[in-house]
Amino acid sequence: MLKSNSKIRFIKPGLLTSVQDHGRFGYADFGVPYSGAMDQFSYSLANLLLDNGEEAAVLEMALLGPEMVFEMAATVVFTGALAEIFLNEIPQPIGKLLYLQPNDRVRIGHFIKGQWLYMGVKGGILSPIILESRSWFEGISDQKVASKDTIIHYTTDPDAAIPQNSHPKLTHAWFETNKIDVYPGPDWDILPEAIKQQLHEHKFTIGKLTSRMGIQLKSNLIHQIPDILTAPVYPGTIQLTPSGNLIVLMRDAQVTGGYPRILQVTDHSLNIIAQKTTSELVSFRILNY
Repeated sequence: MLKSNSKIRFIKPGLLTSVQDHGRFGYADFGVPYSGAMDQFSYSLANLLLDNGEEAAVLEMALLGPEMVFEMAATVVFTGALAEIFLNEIPQPIGKLLYLQPNDRVRIGHFIKGQWLYMGVKGGILSPIILESRSWFEGISDQKVASKDTIIHYTTDPDAAIPQNSHPKLTHAWFETNKIDVYPGPDWDILPEAIKQQLHEHKFTIGKLTSRMGIQLKSNLIHQIPDILTAPVYPGTIQLTPSGNLIVLMRDAQVTGGYPRILQVTDHSLNIIAQKTTSELVSFRILNY
């Protein structure tokens, strides 16, 4: 039988459910954010387990997950945060390939550890490709997040083999560390030595202001450093605000900024900090310091 396009219908959308992929690159000159999965490690792992292409789109979920009905057969897998996953109300482990039958229902319950959960679908999610990416972003795609009765498309393969009972035993230890690896940023040299020392020695709390645009760290680094001229910023750039707080720019952040760019998070540690929740503590390991 031939593969065909099928639908996932949302009964409950969850709070921050969206389609994401590797990101949207090459358009920063036009002010277009990079977007893409917040935790690129877990995103890539989902596609690896499904033997998808490395740029296949997935469903990204946070805080309060969705409830979905699959129109036709599909093979899916969940990676990232530890959360309650139910297939027709039967609990399922993270990392296991799940073979869904027509009209099967998937529900995501409480998040137990971590912030972002990913559902990969064999063949990838088929949202429209806009500027070389399927990632949803307000003003570019038709939707920013899923809503009730949202429908997304995927490829169904009637000849897909039913997975065996064995599955990878995924660990969450990789994002349980509180050490965040960073490099000195472009404006590192304008910092007073006292602030450099605090960044090196202190722990900082994940604040309540967290989103796909950025994560605020409570820091109270008192300074009199003036704002800089608007300059390029990237996911992982850490800015020092006039009030002394730190902002870690994430995937949907603006592409320029006027606050000092004091640190740059490594790619792997950006995945780690993405999975941190409010009130968790982090500290910096400043490379080449």
